[in-house]
Amino acid sequence: MSDTQKNTTYLITGGNRGIALGLVTALLSRPSTTVIASVRNKTSASQLESEISKTSVGTNSKLYIIFLDLATVTSPQVARDALQDSLAKHITHIDVLISSAAIISSMGPSLTTTSGEMQSHFQANSTAQLMLFQAFWPLLQASAQPKSIAITSSVGSIGAQEPFSGGAYGPSKAALNWIVKRLHLELQKEGLVSVAVHPGWVQTEGGQFAADAWSYPGKPPLTIEQSVTGVLSVIDGASRDTVSGKFMSYDGTELVW
Repeated sequence: MSDTQKNTTYLITGGNRGIALGLVTALLSRPSTTVIASVRNKTSASQLESEISKTSVGTNSKLYIIFLDLATVTSPQVARDALQDSLAKHITHIDVLISSAAIISSMGPSLTTTSGEMQSHFQANSTAQLMLFQAFWPLLQASAQPKSIAITSSVGSIGAQEPFSGGAYGPSKAALNWIVKRLHLELQKEGLVSVAVHPGWVQTEGGQFAADAWSYPGKPPLTIEQSVTGVLSVIDGASRDTVSGKFMSYDGTELVW
């Protein structure tokens, strides 16, 4: 078995912010782990590199940075080019795709949610996510157990909606959840593990945006570290027989679609 095959390779979108940044740093602390983190621009890349400089990186672990703006990912080729332009010689497979990048700028009542808000949220939070999967599926197929993890939200649940408004964010996450379940069903023979993971209500910029929109006093209840620890536990234990095709919370409980 080659050194490349021994390493576990992750691709994480939105790698310089919030939960995604927490996942990048936590995974890099493990030995023999390759992390590909997507960021929007050079400023975001510098921020990520600064954070990683403070992290204890595991033996034989390494970070690669690629540039992806979800607003521009309207086809698989856009995402594929971002990877191939800089990493074609280094990356032969992806074991785990973690779609964490998203936008959250609309959490008001449905009665006042605009067409523009719906379009921008669906592009970033569902359409681009499917394009990313299509782009990287050939590399996932080269893994012994490919996993596609969508960081979603309980705000996207239809059967157990939160008692707060969800604006355009909620329905865009509901669409993402549908895609997760569909990929699980369509790619059963290929052994894909496809899971939607709710990271909890976390002390991130997005989490605070929701808190302010809902007039919630104080900060969201979960720290990034608490969320990341739970999310990684779900990912590490994910298989076709356990949580594939399901909507899971960071704490291991199954949520209602």
